Amino acid sequence: MRDVEVVHCIQNLFFESCRDLFESLDCNVGLSVEKPERLENCPIACIDGGSSDIEFKIGLELPLPVLALTYPVGEGITEIEEDRLEDWISELSNQLMGRLKNKLIGHDCFISIGLPTTFYGAEVTELLAENSNFSSSYFDIDGEVAGCSISIEVYDEAMTFSIESNGFDEDQHEGELELF
Repeated sequence: MRDVEVVHCIQNLFFESCRDLFESLDCNVGLSVEKPERLENCPIACIDGGSSDIEFKIGLELPLPVLALTYPVGEGITEIEEDRLEDWISELSNQLMGRLKNKLIGHDCFISIGLPTTFYGAEVTELLAENSNFSSSYFDIDGEVAGCSISIEVYDEAMTFSIESNGFDEDQHEGELELF
């Protein structure tokens, strides 16, 4: 039963991390209930993280208009090269995993993070780990839908994980690094 609680807690933290990421990009963020068909051909960035006790992989599905909308450029630029958008979706997945990692530290869960990989024409469910707990959330980002998925696999039910937050993530600010 404990691993079910851990998975549920991580899924909630992931949802919060997704919302926080989009809000930090000055997007109007709403929740969409179902996966729209138009997400089927958009780029997907995947990144993994974990420890000896747990492993998870996230998938970020962002249509090109969302990538262009959030791309950090100066005023007046109307076109962005596709290879730059590919780098940008990888960077966004990396930021998302970093946000999740900071939230997990608040629950005494310490992980290492892998490198992002970008895919085109793939299905996110096929890219994420098999035989794991899988969940997806879809967000309305300024009229476009973005998908955020996570697969979680718990290897050790006796792992150190505090269901209640120790407050670490609440004390951190965007981009702040704490050495301990």
